[in-house]
Amino acid sequence: MISNHTIENNQILIPMAGLGIGINEIRLQTFVGSCVAICLYDKSKKICGMAHVMLPKNNTGKSTLGTKFEGKYADEAINTIIKKMKKIYPDIILQAKIVGGAKIFDSIDNNSTLNIGKRNIASIHLILKEKKIPLISEHLSLSNGCWATFDCNSQKFFVKENNGEKII
Repeated sequence: MISNHTIENNQILIPMAGLGIGINEIRLQTFVGSCVAICLYDKSKKICGMAHVMLPKNNTGKSTLGTKFEGKYADEAINTIIKKMKKIYPDIILQAKIVGGAKIFDSIDNNSTLNIGKRNIASIHLILKEKKIPLISEHLSLSNGCWATFDCNSQKFFVKENNGEKII
């Protein structure tokens, strides 16, 4: 385990705007609505990182690196996961899976800047493309929140919603 979060039953709970790294038998878990859970992982080394992304880009001028909000912004979160994973295995080959990005309020137009879920998804897609990290699967555009649990060993992403559980 490589994280400063509490581990219970081989599971690390990633808080809103948080980020964590796990190895082997560790599972990373968070709850997302309009936020997006992004997992980067190396299949052969069984290492993974998850961020609970709230916003597409950090425009504050203040870095979140080293704070409990390292996962808040897509741009910083992805870079931080990569940096932390490369400290352990410099030669990682990354893939990605994402969950979330719900449009929680029906009154918000799909193309509105207030549709933060859609903006988060677009930002993550762009960053992954720029970094040439393949997006293996995604479960997006939900109308409500869900639990997202990533298993570092199997690289399965378990998505639990009101209507049951799905594996991506």
